[in-house]
Amino acid sequence: MHGFSDEERDRIREELLAVGREKVLTFGLKKTNVADITDPVGIAKSTFYLFFDSKAELYLEIMRHEVDEFTESLETELDGVEDPREGFERLCWCYKAFVENNPLVQQLFREDDYRMFRDNVPPERLAEIEQEGIGEIVPYIEFFQERSDGLLAERDPVTILGMVGTIELLALHREDYEEYRDDYYEQVQELLIATLARGLTVDPSA
Repeated sequence: MHGFSDEERDRIREELLAVGREKVLTFGLKKTNVADITDPVGIAKSTFYLFFDSKAELYLEIMRHEVDEFTESLETELDGVEDPREGFERLCWCYKAFVENNPLVQQLFREDDYRMFRDNVPPERLAEIEQEGIGEIVPYIEFFQERSDGLLAERDPVTILGMVGTIELLALHREDYEEYRDDYYEQVQELLIATLARGLTVDPSA
């Protein structure tokens, strides 16, 4: 790649990811430009495009690393759990922690950054990334489906995952809930997760 050794290429790519993450967290995706990322790495702005097609593509790769860390945490949290209700509930709590505590996810919640991200990534590329994320979590749902009766066993695992996504929708409006009462948001999330786990794993013959 334009005179770079494999070792140099890997180093530059990792530095671009690290600096890109730092800059996006500090300034947001919209206000971070390519030069802000390439200058600390010591490469020309034009060289950036040898590694990533766009700033949005860099962000996608950064988020992929974050999702990988999340799925690794699932492996630890769900290790040895056989009970479908307990396992599904734990998965939901892990996802809640991810969307609430990951600063990059929180950054994407900002309207300007989200709009810029969506406008600068081709729909087919977004679909591809979405499928990758789904593909990493679905096996956990399938595992508990095999051990469950009721809706969890009967429904398509991607549809079940869509239900988990309601946790993120609530997180998007956390401030609105907290304006009503300090503990209101947490109480709603707790009830949502408990209701999802119970409703999807209840014995239909009971």
